[in-house]
Amino acid sequence: MPSYFEVFFGSSSQGSIVDTIEHIIGLKLDPTEEEYADFIGVRDSGTEHFVSFELLLNHRLDYEADEDTGIPFNQMPSSLTVRGPRGYEEQHKQITQDVFLKLKNGGCKPIYFVYDVDQVIQFWDPDKKGDPEVMEFWEPDQEDDHGKDA
Repeated sequence: MPSYFEVFFGSSSQGSIVDTIEHIIGLKLDPTEEEYADFIGVRDSGTEHFVSFELLLNHRLDYEADEDTGIPFNQMPSSLTVRGPRGYEEQHKQITQDVFLKLKNGGCKPIYFVYDVDQVIQFWDPDKKGDPEVMEFWEPDQEDDHGKDA
């Protein structure tokens, strides 16, 4: 299974999370009954360059995940997963980083940009909810689980 990039984020003073994400990605999100998402939008659907945006309003990660990773998931109920076909990971990373920066600038806190659920790429945690001593940080030149640079 390909690895993916995610943004976990807490509250902001902005309006609806769905409206905010739709505005940021420039794409309508549709409700879904999938376990892994409440809303899904796909850019370039039906092509080999598709990008899937999966918004989960209340993820189901527990306190053990917080302790194991040092990432304060319980302080960030929402997440956006960005994924697509293998070979386009750098594009997916850039898209996810853009979302991270726009949510951060919109006042979401804490906010973590992660790779493969547990490796922190970037974060903004002004109230120090996370534990950097436990966190695993993503290295830009590391290989993903398929032997390719992520």
